[in-house]
Amino acid sequence: MYWISQDSSGRDRQMQFFMDSDDDVQNLPGINTMGVQQGEDRVSCLPVDKGSIALSIESGKIFILNSNNAWKRPGAEESATP
Repeated sequence: MYWISQDSSGRDRQMQFFMDSDDDVQNLPGINTMGVQQGEDRVSCLPVDKGSIALSIESGKIFILNSNNAWKRPGAEESATP
């Protein structure tokens, strides 16, 4: 499961997410793609802008949405594309 935190970046669609586990990154929304809806939450699955950030509570890993619509870990080879 994932959820959105309050946006404080000043950009309308650049969001900050928290995830229970690393596997949840595959459910996150992308630049022009919807994420998997989480229960009754109809906001966190809406498309987001590049630069959005997701933090995995399980591992402490950070993922950032790049301009190629892929959630990447800084300095890591692997990525997840919504």
